[in-house]
Amino acid sequence: MIIDSIKNAHKYYSVHPAFEKAFEALAGITEKTHDERITVDGEDLFINLSTYTNKNVDECLFESHNKYIDIQYVLMGEELIDVCDTEGLKVTEDRLETDDIAFYENTEIFSTAYLSEGVFVVLFPGEAHRPMVAPDGKGVKTRKAVAKIVY
Repeated sequence: MIIDSIKNAHKYYSVHPAFEKAFEALAGITEKTHDERITVDGEDLFINLSTYTNKNVDECLFESHNKYIDIQYVLMGEELIDVCDTEGLKVTEDRLETDDIAFYENTEIFSTAYLSEGVFVVLFPGEAHRPMVAPDGKGVKTRKAVAKIVY
């Protein structure tokens, strides 16, 4: 996991060949950009842009991906994302082959990333994450872009 401000994104361009293009696309999103899927480089790099009210932790699930790296970037609002290794977690729903996502039973062993406006987190395959968690359990309207990059 990497967590930082979008203004420091250039520090991470060397981590993956598509990171520069992904961060430039994320930085180009404005208030006028519609909530939708934004294709940057076909199925190799795209962005899902959405606005929602985040939830109490009990309503959120750990998930992971095998094919894609996530760069989750908060444009408005705030949220918590809990992160842990998938090893030892019990799978409750496995859709990795069809949708590149698996869901897990909750665990008590994780780290928490706090994302406010302008902050991103990079999540790699093998890192289970529980996104959309409301800080202090109070739902906050949040707008987030999730770049999906083939690993």
